[in-house]
Amino acid sequence: QGFDYSKWDKLEISDDEETFHPNLDTGLNVRVNRITRDRKEEEIDEEKKKLEASGKFDEAEKLESRRPLHVNNICRIKEERTIIHSRDGTTKDKTKKGEEFSVDEFTLFKQDNAKLLEAFENADWEQSRAMLMERGDVLMQEYANSYFMLTALEEEMKGNRERMKKLCRQGQIVSQIHQLAEPMKRPPRDLVPRFFEKFERDESKATFEEGVNHFMGHLQRRAIEKKKEEDEAAQEAAAAQPAEEEMQPVSLVEAMHSMSKEERMGP
Repeated sequence: QGFDYSKWDKLEISDDEETFHPNLDTGLNVRVNRITRDRKEEEIDEEKKKLEASGKFDEAEKLESRRPLHVNNICRIKEERTIIHSRDGTTKDKTKKGEEFSVDEFTLFKQDNAKLLEAFENADWEQSRAMLMERGDVLMQEYANSYFMLTALEEEMKGNRERMKKLCRQGQIVSQIHQLAEPMKRPPRDLVPRFFEKFERDESKATFEEGVNHFMGHLQRRAIEKKKEEDEAAQEAAAAQPAEEEMQPVSLVEAMHSMSKEERMGP
């Protein structure tokens, strides 16, 4: 079975630091990025509705395919399961459906598991198998899957090609296990042994490496597009700067000095 890499074509970098304004604090930068991104999402949603209302479903589908992916929409949890083992040996399976990917939780996930993620990034094939068997509770989460994909894009944007390759390879192990588990309706962690058994033979490993290279090609093209978009955004920002300066807020005291007595008093 082949794996679908097309969803990663429009990856956006995360909220961390790439687009931060140096004069704003981290929290405000994150909020600004999210507001800008949400506006883009709303524009796409609005245009898509218009196209569908006009019966232009092919154009609507093409528009949706161009929607940039980021940590807030890259994944949605279709099913979250909590297995409770009782003393009598029975189990209860509690499932929550429709819960969405949380940016704040993703940020905490990266902070809390930084050492483990770094160790997995540098693991070889057998070490990867052992780590996924032992720490699949963390490494097989959707947050881990997104971490490797998004960080790989960030590193390619920075010109760190070697680290990008490692992140892509390790990320593809996690991603392909998720894709293997999806049609079976099984938790990805359960499919770790089967995945590694599937790629025991040299020819099978070659197929895996081919998939990794295919994904890296997508990511490198996306990095080029992203740089172009950033350059265009910088040019637009520079052109808009004079207008923004004219719209800078003045202090209440300055404003009151320019007002007449009647205006100060109000109606």
